[in-house]
Amino acid sequence: MMGTSHAATGLLTGGVTGLLVTSDPVHGLVCGAVGAGAALLPDLDTPGSAVGRSLGWVTEWVAVGVQALSRAVYRGTSTPTERRRPQDGGHRFLTHTLPGCLAFGVLAALISLVPWGAALVVLAMSALGLATVTGAWTFVGTARLRKRVATVTAFVPAAATLLFATGSGPVFWLVGLVVFVGSLTHVLGDWLTPSGVPLAWPFGVRGKRWWMFHAPLTLHTGRSRVETGIAWASTAGLPVVLAVAATAPA
Repeated sequence: MMGTSHAATGLLTGGVTGLLVTSDPVHGLVCGAVGAGAALLPDLDTPGSAVGRSLGWVTEWVAVGVQALSRAVYRGTSTPTERRRPQDGGHRFLTHTLPGCLAFGVLAALISLVPWGAALVVLAMSALGLATVTGAWTFVGTARLRKRVATVTAFVPAAATLLFATGSGPVFWLVGLVVFVGSLTHVLGDWLTPSGVPLAWPFGVRGKRWWMFHAPLTLHTGRSRVETGIAWASTAGLPVVLAVAATAPA
């Protein structure tokens, strides 16, 4: 899937996760912003990806490190069968596994335990999601301006996090849960493509630990009306579920 499609699906799943836990529309909106950014994290294994370029040199440097780690893990865990025809081990390997998604979530939860940590995670995830989505909005202005707009706007959900961080929800683990769900949403989105994802890692399948699973019916990234429909439905879906939550009897 394209970066904007991942962000859109993460927006919905993150928001729904927040509402299922707290039933507060404000929390749902914040969690949606976190989910949008978290749904891009698996593509940090590629410096040239949409999320790798989203915030300039910051995300590019992070992506270089994540890509190197992914390649190292691939070399260290590949089976003799896989070593006969070795692959790059960068894109769609370590960060596209269930343990990889769990690691993103645990890291976010740990950061959220320290003072202002939850707001920092919300700020970072919101900025990633917004920068990726607005990257295609050429009508806003230059690429640098769009990145600045995304970063400044991301302070809104971060500030909202500080308002309820002291007593109205399990903030640290909720943030970690939403980051995990958003990352997993990305992996399942790539499962819908012909290239697939290594869902079974670190367990072996037919002599391979990096066996790529894909859906019975797949779509081609950037050329599928189904992907476009999923993205638009996800984007429109969050306001709907927030409205339902706001009008639901207490």
